[in-house]
Amino acid sequence: MSYQAAKASFTDEISGIREAGLWKTERVIASDQKSDITLADGSQVINMCANNYLGLANHPAVTQAASDSLQTWGFGLASVRFICGTQGIHKTLEARVSRFLGMEDTILYAACFDANTGLYETILGPDDAVISDELNHASIIDGIRLCKAARYRYRNNDMNDLEAKLQAAKDAGARRILITTDGVFSMDGTIAQLDKICDLADQYGAMVHHDDCHASGFIGAKGRGVHEYCKVMDRVDIITG
Repeated sequence: MSYQAAKASFTDEISGIREAGLWKTERVIASDQKSDITLADGSQVINMCANNYLGLANHPAVTQAASDSLQTWGFGLASVRFICGTQGIHKTLEARVSRFLGMEDTILYAACFDANTGLYETILGPDDAVISDELNHASIIDGIRLCKAARYRYRNNDMNDLEAKLQAAKDAGARRILITTDGVFSMDGTIAQLDKICDLADQYGAMVHHDDCHASGFIGAKGRGVHEYCKVMDRVDIITG
């Protein structure tokens, strides 16, 4: 199919999406990110859909630190991390994040979507199994699709179903088993039962990963996330966020 033919086909598909009332229009923001924002048409609205939970996107101390860093470190890495794109500031931040979360080490990604899509293929092979909550984020689902491990899905926050899937993976002879879940499920705010998940992981010899995008910084006594909230900081193996 030529480009012109493909373009006509795409145009028809877009028209169908519009007619079905499914077309999404971007809200163009003409101000900084905060609780009340200005749109490009001049209207003032309250922003209730951003991930700026702590208000750091426009905090004066943060914006000033970013401005100062430009003078020291320049703009952009000019390379990928493993060639010559790792600067001292990255290692400093990774060490601080590790200490804050109580984890062994940290790797910075541009977005957690990238971290999740790169996780499973890296640590799981065809002899392994991954057991995923049915309401996990799309990035987790995409990441699991990229790996060759056997895939199991358990009902949302259902520990009985999780145990059944763990037993099935064991019976199938899985070498490594990874349980993966959102820490806070982004669509409804439900908090994963990490304490019970860790208990089952110990019982069946599995590893535990949770995505804390909607918890890091403000869930838990000191804001460390769901593993702190559930008092399992020393029992979770991998965190993305």
